[in-house]
This record gives sequence, C-alpha cells and structure tokens, in this order.
Amino acid sequence: MPRPFSPGGMTPPESAELRELVEALSPDVRTAVVPGLVDEIAERIRAAIPAYARPPGSAYNRVIRMAVERNVLGFLDWLADPAQPLDRRDELCRKMGAFEAMEGRPLTVLQSAYRAATQVAWSRIRAMLDDRVASVLAVSALAEAVIAYMDDAAALSREGYERAKAEACEGRAAARLALLRALAGSAAPVEPDPAADWPLPDEVTLVALPSGTLPVCPLLDADVLLDPEDPAPYLLVPGPLTGDRRAMLEAALAGERAAVGLTVPLARAADSLRWARRLLDLRDVLHDGTLTLCEDHLMSLWLLADGALMDQIARRGLAPLAPLSERRRLPLVDTLAVWLRTRAPATRISEELGVHVQTVRYRVRVLEHLLGDELADPGTRFAIEAALRTRGLRARLPDAPPAPCAPDTGT
Repeated sequence: MPRPFSPGGMTPPESAELRELVEALSPDVRTAVVPGLVDEIAERIRAAIPAYARPPGSAYNRVIRMAVERNVLGFLDWLADPAQPLDRRDELCRKMGAFEAMEGRPLTVLQSAYRAATQVAWSRIRAMLDDRVASVLAVSALAEAVIAYMDDAAALSREGYERAKAEACEGRAAARLALLRALAGSAAPVEPDPAADWPLPDEVTLVALPSGTLPVCPLLDADVLLDPEDPAPYLLVPGPLTGDRRAMLEAALAGERAAVGLTVPLARAADSLRWARRLLDLRDVLHDGTLTLCEDHLMSLWLLADGALMDQIARRGLAPLAPLSERRRLPLVDTLAVWLRTRAPATRISEELGVHVQTVRYRVRVLEHLLGDELADPGTRFAIEAALRTRGLRARLPDAPPAPCAPDTGT
C-alpha cells in the first residue's frame, strides 16, 4: 500500500520559513539545477566507490544516473507536497537494495553512495543559498529535510536488501535440501544446482542423528547440509571427517550422540547414510562417545547386517554339536569362540573363560573330535568364527533373540 513520506514525523510545509524558501527556489530548480546536480552526484558516486566504477556510457552508469535523478526529483516533490506518495521512488530504492544483495555486496557499499549523494546535494544547496536571503531556521529545516529524506531512502534500500537476502536464503535452503535428499535417496547421478550455491564434492560423509535430535545449526560449517524434517534426521559433511570437522560436529551436537558413516564417493552417499543409521541402532552396544564412527566398527556392522543368514551359518557350522544337551553344548561353544578368535594356547583361553586349563584342554579335544573335518576347512572355519562372533555381539543387543548355536531340531 502506498505510504506518504513523513520522516521523523516532520512535515516541511508547517515550517513557514522553509515553505518560503522552497517557493523561492522552485521556479528554476528543476530545469536549471537538477540535471547538473544529478550528473555531479552520479560522478561522485562512481569516483568514490570502486564497486560502482564503470566505463562511460555503460548501462550500469545509466542506471546509477536514473536512480539519482529519481531520488532528487522525489525530494523536490516531497517538499512541494509531503502527502504525495512516492511509490516509484520507494520501489526504486528497494530494488537498489535487492540488487546489492544479488550482486553479493555488503549493504555498506550502497549506504556509502547515499552519504556521498547527501554531501554533494547539500553542498550544491548551500551554494545556491549564498545568493539568497534565507533565515537560519529555514536553512536548518532544509538540512534536516535532506538528511531525513536520504535516511528514508537508505532505509527502503535496506528493506529491499534484507528481503532479497531472505528470499535468496530460502531459495538456497530449499535447493540444498532437495539436493541433499537426492544424494541420500539413491545412487543415481545428481546434477549441480546453481540455486543451491553448493559445489558438488568428490566425497561425502553422512551422519545419522537420533530421532527428534537436531544440532545447534549456527555451529555447523556453512557447507554442511542438514535434513531437519526427516523423522530420522541426518547431516552431510563434504569430504572426509577431519579433526576440524569432528570438533565442529561435537560442538554442534552439544552432547547428543550420533553415528558417522564411511567417507564415500558422492554417488554412494546413500550407502554412507544407511551404514550410519545401522550403527546408530547399535550405539548402546558400540558406544564410543558423542560420535561413533563406522570405520571403527566395520566387522561388527558386517556381522550384524543379516541376522537370519548368520543364524543359518551357525546352524550348519555347529551341526555336529546338535546331539549334545544344552548344558554340555554351550560351554563347548564358548570355548570354540575364544579358540577361533585368539588361536591362543589352553592357558590363555582358560584365563579368558575363567576355568581350569585342564577343562579347556578337555573341551578342545571334544571339539576336535566332533568338528575335526569342519575345522580343517578354512572356509568353514571362517564361517563358524563369524557366526560365533555375531552370537557374542547379539548377546549384548537389548531385546535381541539369542543367536542359535545348533540346528533347530524342532523339539
């Protein structure tokens, strides 16, 4: 909605001295003064501010001159009729601010241009007043009017600048979120999006967060992407998890726990997230502190990746123990697990199990008798060891069913 300009509540026509001065200047100002004043202000801006320096006759210079002219004429219009809306001038000032934002310049550059314009304008006004009789009150009121008008123009530009920045941030955030979801959702190639302002890295590291947990966003590096709307929120860190990146994440997590996937090529981002989420599910078993890293638990992730398959491996590998009662079978399985894992002598195994060394030797003889052929085959031996390691891990999972250590006989 158009708004009449009334800076600081001041209405110039209510000042009799200023009204008289304006009326005395008005007949020749627009034709005799404005064109030269506009040129002088535009030249001062180009000379004083490198960002606005362009070759003579360029389109950029024409835009600067048009903006100056519209503001100068707007000032004269306002002096003549303060109630008259300055819609074109207001919109131009907002667009000037928006343009600064799009150009990536700080608003201080445009504010410097306004200051330069104010200085030139007031210098020219004072030169004109030297030839006229004007009261101190009238000159003071006119100075206040110039400053107020230019302050309002600067405020409009700031409004346009901030609006453009906000819209750009919203658009960039939306584009980055879409890019993140595309990367995390599939292994299909993802094209860069200029609106995201996020160069595609060669490698990425995904970080899984517990449901309902979000980091302190201002503490995240500017290039870290976050999907806060996912029921299982996650982050994408460009490149590997360096020491600096880890310190950044720990600070942003503020004590909350998270799981870090492997650093992978960009096209494999979904894999990194999948592994991180699986590790997050195991954090009570594999807890390392604030950050639990997949690279520290690769074997555990692999062993627990397919519980049903490991159950079948265990049943087949330990089939010779099936005829034994559970009371006899379980101690043998425990001894076999330590023996396969450590390849240690009986004395070492006895220390780990907390049983007499002769007991260990007896159990090993029984195992060699029952599993002799199985243990002679490297592939089978490896499968049994993997199954038994899985059994130990699953025993630490809350509410997890026990891993079988013998075939299901159905009895």
